[in-house]
Amino acid sequence: MPTANSLQHYSEHEVPEVGPVRPYTLPSGEEGYLVTRYEDARRVLTDPVFSRAATLESGAPRYAPRPSVGVPDSLLDMDAPRHTHLRNIASRAFTRRRIEAMRPGIQQVVDRLLDDLAASGPPSDLVEVLCAPLPITVICQLLGVPYEDRAIFRTWSQAMLSVTDSSETVFEAAKNLRVYMTDLVAAKTTEPGDDLLSTLSSEGEGDALTDSELVNLAVVLLVAGHETTLSQLAASVYALLRRPEMYVALHADPSLVPSAMEELLRVHPTIPQLLFRVTTHDTKVGGVHIPACSGVVISASAANRDSAAFANAHEIKLDRSDNTHVSFGHGPHFCLGAMLARAELQMATAGLVSRFPNLALAVPASEIPWRTGHLVNGPTALPVTW
Repeated sequence: MPTANSLQHYSEHEVPEVGPVRPYTLPSGEEGYLVTRYEDARRVLTDPVFSRAATLESGAPRYAPRPSVGVPDSLLDMDAPRHTHLRNIASRAFTRRRIEAMRPGIQQVVDRLLDDLAASGPPSDLVEVLCAPLPITVICQLLGVPYEDRAIFRTWSQAMLSVTDSSETVFEAAKNLRVYMTDLVAAKTTEPGDDLLSTLSSEGEGDALTDSELVNLAVVLLVAGHETTLSQLAASVYALLRRPEMYVALHADPSLVPSAMEELLRVHPTIPQLLFRVTTHDTKVGGVHIPACSGVVISASAANRDSAAFANAHEIKLDRSDNTHVSFGHGPHFCLGAMLARAELQMATAGLVSRFPNLALAVPASEIPWRTGHLVNGPTALPVTW
């Protein structure tokens, strides 16, 4: 298996050294704190003193140079009890039974996209042919969003996830996406279908969401439901092709695909820094004092490579068991769509290694373009040949 040194060859973002909580300069230029140890990360992700709602308060530290585009009715920017109520409703779309029922449809999409890849002939951009259309198709089907609108909402979602775009660009994208979703939800109320938005818009009084809550939930699910999986699939395939013996191992033994995808989630998380928090009062993490109203960042990349939590943490082990990484978060804000993302990642990778055993990068690894200035990390193009 690859060694610690080989791991660094395809770590396209800087991974902080694992250690005690320490002062950290946020992208905004403000001072905050960085959490890198696994147990510390899990503590911060579960303790209500580390608040998402507080990040929107006036005078709170900012993560990005521009003001936050979040709103109090967004699932990502709520604390309990409102977060608990909304999440309980939204989680009905992501039960194990529902995801299992979606698998045949996902497989059909994967097979069609791989047919397209084979027909296009090498070289081909895997991001364009597989990594982008798969999660976009799936989330559009789940929510009832017209697939033909994918180009415009991808533009808006990419702007919303940017750390470096101007405030005007980000706010305009957020406004446009909310207007789009407002119109779509209104249409679902008038003429419901069998999709999630139709179901949620017709819930009974006890489970009813406000119009604002429903629109913002739709925005969160649409943006998070395709951007993260798109980037994770591209980054994972890149990692496998960067070390061809790993790709060959999966072709030889496809039963390794589920554990291999968990391992690649661990060593190369799509969101290397998990959602920003602000402390509601003075606290301590790992013996380090953190004052009230402090910005706190959790490094998933570092926590996932903490040798106190993972044996041989800097080695990639495709058959690693009990892989309790924090790439999907932990606690109340654990990723709602984790099971769906896993299904898409596993099915796409299994299809690739089965049908394209000789897949390889079509350009040197150093020429693969990676997203910069963005909350989500991954290749923006992945030229491959076979």
